[in-house]
Amino acid sequence: MLKNTQQIIKYYVLLAVCLFMILGCSDGSLLEQNWQDYLARLSRVLDRDAGSIAHEETLKFPRPRTIAMTFATSNIDLLDFLRMRRCALRETIAQRNSILGRHGDASAKLIFDLRFLNQAQECIQALNEDNNETLALQLEDAVKLKIQELPARIFAAGIAGAEFREFWHAPADLKDYPAEGDDPSVASLARWQHWQHQWLSGNWQHNADEVLTTLGEIRLGGGGSLLAAQQLNIRELQTATNIIDQRVSGRPLCLKASPTQAAEQFRNVLSSRFISGIQAQASAINQHQYALLSPIKLI
Repeated sequence: MLKNTQQIIKYYVLLAVCLFMILGCSDGSLLEQNWQDYLARLSRVLDRDAGSIAHEETLKFPRPRTIAMTFATSNIDLLDFLRMRRCALRETIAQRNSILGRHGDASAKLIFDLRFLNQAQECIQALNEDNNETLALQLEDAVKLKIQELPARIFAAGIAGAEFREFWHAPADLKDYPAEGDDPSVASLARWQHWQHQWLSGNWQHNADEVLTTLGEIRLGGGGSLLAAQQLNIRELQTATNIIDQRVSGRPLCLKASPTQAAEQFRNVLSSRFISGIQAQASAINQHQYALLSPIKLI
């Protein structure tokens, strides 16, 4: 009796280990598993193979050098800079011309330009009061140039920046997608869009820490997962359509009146696997797409 009990225990332990190994080898993507299951059943019920279909290449973010932008250099020299002793702008220009300022990323340079624009008018007034009209005019020209370049600065720090590149980066798998709950980047994208409208309207107020934090939150968004999931859906939907077209072009399924056994099986597969499984996931993915693209389109 004891020997039989030990054998039973060993059997269940071995079974548990095997199940663990099988699950560990799975890619963990419920969306992919649902598509594989649906296509396999569809192919079996309709007695047709999926065949070979040419699919579009995976979309990729443009290389940095293809979207790199050039900006004009300041026309304010060192002597001009020293005459700005009553201006808060003097410190901003000093920081911008430092090693860290010159080699900062696009978001840091945007913040410097916003600060420059925010402080320039007060400095122009101070220079005029000091009878330094020449430098005041130079500063006015610099302001006009900064305003002209501001859309490009925002583009470089936002859509073309490192954070958005990471946002659109395809994940290794779709294991946790679509996830429950809201994507935290949705609120950050809306905030960035609001700031962008504000800055382009001439209100250059900003909080540097909040700008950097918001970009960091956008970096963690699920744009890449969304893109990969939608490409998977399109690819597998084309495969399913190909299977059905092969069957229908050969002989009808007879879904109405007196449906055949194959027609009933097809209907069951469509209802239990596609509508109840894949379509429910597709609905969640489409909601995520709408939430992300609504602010992105405005950006």
